[in-house]
Amino acid sequence: MTDPLSAARQSGSATFSYEAEAEMERLGITRVPVDYFHWREFRYTNLNDAIAQAKMAQAKQSVTKPSSADSPKATK
Repeated sequence: MTDPLSAARQSGSATFSYEAEAEMERLGITRVPVDYFHWREFRYTNLNDAIAQAKMAQAKQSVTKPSSADSPKATK
């Protein structure tokens, strides 16, 4: 038996052959598009998760960043 998806895999194409579509239909397989949200090196499927992580990182960065009033002054 030949793999109906092999051509799609090799080409990196999201378009499937007629055989692949027929096989999907016969087996009751459906295809749905998925949105990914990228933040830094992370990938999320839920936008709220991506936003929450970015906000947490932003808040953490602003807490750990010393202000100019906290830094020691150089003396001569």
